[in-house]
Amino acid sequence: PDHQLRLYDRRAAEWTGQYVHESVAIRRSASAPADGAIGRLRGELQHFAYRDVADHLETIDRYTTAAARQMHEAGRHASLWQIAGHPPLAFLRNYLARGGIRDGAAGFIISALNSYYVFLKFAKLWELQNVERRT
Repeated sequence: PDHQLRLYDRRAAEWTGQYVHESVAIRRSASAPADGAIGRLRGELQHFAYRDVADHLETIDRYTTAAARQMHEAGRHASLWQIAGHPPLAFLRNYLARGGIRDGAAGFIISALNSYYVFLKFAKLWELQNVERRT
């Protein structure tokens, strides 16, 4: 399971990040209700973010465009190594290290889609940096 902050008091937290993968940051102050305490649910919270593979691919296309733009604006560059090397590493991290292998075909598909996400993100970043060079 991937531990994510899902339930929180809006008075004690704020959203951080830019275009993609925003996250909730808990304020640690005396004025925050419950002093920003974080707990854990005993059971699992199932989160089905996509209707099907096609819906997941559409989301990947949108998110990778935004992620590449965010990286480009931050001065990041994509090399051939990143385009070719990061996707297989992402697959192995998700499928083996994070336990996708235990989920059978679904774990394999999700790991492959995550790898594709990483590939597109770096390919689009490469495209952005090369469009700049041509203009």
